[in-house]
Amino acid sequence: MTERRLWPLLLGAGLSFILLLSLGIWQVERLQWKTQVLAAIDARLALPPVALAEATGVPEPDGTIAKVTAKGHFLPLPLRKISVLNGGPGWEILQGFETPEGRKLLVARGVAAEGQATPTPEGEVELVGLLRRHETRKGIFDPDNDPAGNHWYSWDVPAMAKAAFAEAPPEAPDVLHLLPGSPGSEGLHVEPPKADLRNNHLGYAITWFGLAATLLVMTGLFVWQRRKQS
Repeated sequence: MTERRLWPLLLGAGLSFILLLSLGIWQVERLQWKTQVLAAIDARLALPPVALAEATGVPEPDGTIAKVTAKGHFLPLPLRKISVLNGGPGWEILQGFETPEGRKLLVARGVAAEGQATPTPEGEVELVGLLRRHETRKGIFDPDNDPAGNHWYSWDVPAMAKAAFAEAPPEAPDVLHLLPGSPGSEGLHVEPPKADLRNNHLGYAITWFGLAATLLVMTGLFVWQRRKQS
């Protein structure tokens, strides 16, 4: 192969190398940004809770609005959303909650095992949890929710609100995820608070840089072999 015929190959390899290198650098920048976001969320979660009425503002990237306390009573219609418990199937218990001021929340109390009894706390209680907003999201392989059978497989807060609040359901209430030890979480598995965001950018960066290095080595070997044969 002559030098002239090598140029298109070298040009294509060079452009591909630059593209792969740029993607790797972009992922490193994303890694730095995501690390800062996670640190900011963790710092916010470490703050003491505020009263529910004081929790205003735009949600964090993971949907968290604030760590709050909320006084009120549970409604007697628990929902069951599919979840994972100790590596096996479990059910996240969701229940309507109303404050004396009339604010309505959907409370994620924790995860129960199949067949486990989850009695509703009676009277007024003061909950401690993370106030979050959930987008309606159904995975490709998720079954359709079954409100009649009380089997929920994906988040659909408006539909859940209709099922949890028998009278005058709110259109899209915030969801309060209880913290460990909060009233209402008794006997249930509750995860400690943490930023709920994936951070796979380091792996992506290594992949792009690895592909760039492989392309460089393979192109160099190819050119060396062609020149050796000519």
